[in-house]
Parts: sequence; C-alpha cells; structure tokens
Amino acid sequence: MVPITIMVTGANSGIGFEAAKHFATMNPARLIVVCRSVEKAQQSIKQIQEETGCKNAEPMALDLGKFSSISEFATQASKTLDRLDILVENAAVAIHGKVHSDRRMVGNPCKTRLHILLLLPIIMNTAKQHSVVPRIVVVSSEVIFFANIGSDAIAAPNTLETLSSKEYCTPEVLANRYTQSKILNVMLVHKLAELLPKNIVPVALNPGFCLSGLRREVEGEQATRYKQMEDEFAYTSEEGSRQIIYSAIGGKDEELRGAFTSYSQVLEISDWMLSEEGKKAEDKTWVEMIELFGKLDNRIPGIVAEYLKA
Repeated sequence: MVPITIMVTGANSGIGFEAAKHFATMNPARLIVVCRSVEKAQQSIKQIQEETGCKNAEPMALDLGKFSSISEFATQASKTLDRLDILVENAAVAIHGKVHSDRRMVGNPCKTRLHILLLLPIIMNTAKQHSVVPRIVVVSSEVIFFANIGSDAIAAPNTLETLSSKEYCTPEVLANRYTQSKILNVMLVHKLAELLPKNIVPVALNPGFCLSGLRREVEGEQATRYKQMEDEFAYTSEEGSRQIIYSAIGGKDEELRGAFTSYSQVLEISDWMLSEEGKKAEDKTWVEMIELFGKLDNRIPGIVAEYLKA
C-alpha cells in the first residue's frame, strides 16, 4: 500500500471530524488532524483511535483567525512532513447578523488560500518525487447558486478591501457574506486548476446542509429557522463527510480537476460565476490576494513564481 499522508483542517467536529475518521479506516501512513489547538486535535485523535484503531494520527494546531498562525503552521509542516497527498481544507465558521468582522470575508476564503499556497512546495514535491497525483479538496456549498459578489465591489479599486470595509458592510451586504465566501472558495479551485500543473487536482465540493457546529454563533429568529431546517432535512455530519471522501479519493483525476462536486457528481457552477463579471471577479480577487499575501509572508512571491504558471 502507498504510504500516503492526509491532512484535514477543522477536524475536531462536524464533517471534518467524520472525514478524518473515514480516512483513518484507510490506514494512511500519516493522518494529520488539524484543529485550532493541539489539545482539541489530541481529543479528536483519541476518539478516532478508539473508534477506528488508527495509530497514525498526529495533531497540529492552526488558527485560521490569524495570518501569523498560518505562516507558523507552514513552517512547522515544512520541517515535519516529507509528503502531502491529500489536503482537505474544511476549517470554517459562519458568523451571522453581527458587526463587521475581518474573518467574515478576508478570514475564511483568504486564509484558506494562504494556507494552501504555503503548503504547495510540499504538495508539489510529493507529486514529483513519488509520481502520484495529490488532491487539494476545498469545502464550499450549494449556496454558490444563490448569490454573487456585488458589481460595485468588483468595480472598486480593490475588491477585497471594499468587501471588508466597515462602510461597505451594511446589514444587507452581510446577509450574503457567507455565500460570497463559498463563491471565493470555488474561484480558488478554478484558479489553482488554471495555474498548477496537471498532476495536482484541486476540487471544490458541496457537503449538503448538515448538522454541525457551523451555525453555533447564530442567534434569535435565524437560529430558530436553522433549527427547523435541521430537524426537517439536514444530513448528519457523517453523511456530509462522505462528499469530502469522494472528492479526495473518488472519481477520475481529469474529471474532478478544477470541478465543483455535489452529491458525488460534478456540477456546472452558477451562471453568474460563468459570466464575464464572475470571471472578472475571480481574476481580480486572485491578484489582490497574492499581493496581500506577499506582504504577510515573504515566501509567497517565490512560491508563486516557482509553482504557479503565469
């Protein structure tokens, strides 16, 4: 059996934890369980070991609320990981109806992008040295079909700064912020498929509406609505995690590369994302993020130059 290494972020609860359990049953050489703290990761590993017998799980800490934590994580990973075959980017938190917060727009999608880019040297080296096809799996949502990024934000000098500004973030704008973050996740996968060599497979997925802690900060009437939805038709976290597993090891590489999967099938993305405006938003936010990341971590310009074709 090929001694593969799998990394799952947000693996302490919900679909991330259930996906980690599924991977554990496959007896990987190393299963990297990534949570906000080592303690949380160790708690997950203890339960995974009890339920699967897996002895190859290792904890790592990553706080996606802090850019510095992502850089520190990448430094540690470069010293301790000799390969990375499957990277599952699942860590996220939904924040609804409150005040403007950096992690709402720049947080989840941007920090996920930085995390992936900083791990690219390990992933690319894995493909080259072991003649395998690593996958980068990014959790998105079916809500991408219900929203877009505002035309006014796209037309602004800097779209990401506009989307994250207090002035722009009215209650009406924030009502669509979660869906916009999921759109950016799919845009990320498209860009990676465009810029990475063919032996790397980035794929986005919809896990479905699942029971999880994702809505833990929701309050009031919205919390009541979500509770009703969960009671009526939500999938369990384990059922949702199966979609992660499919995108990580199922299907054909050439079909999943750059794709959006839902219920173990490749779906065409929304009309807006396929439109001229959607493509402009994808290209513009990518350039803005690379510029931002170059200021946050001095490794980014070199990684972009070496691993991402122009």
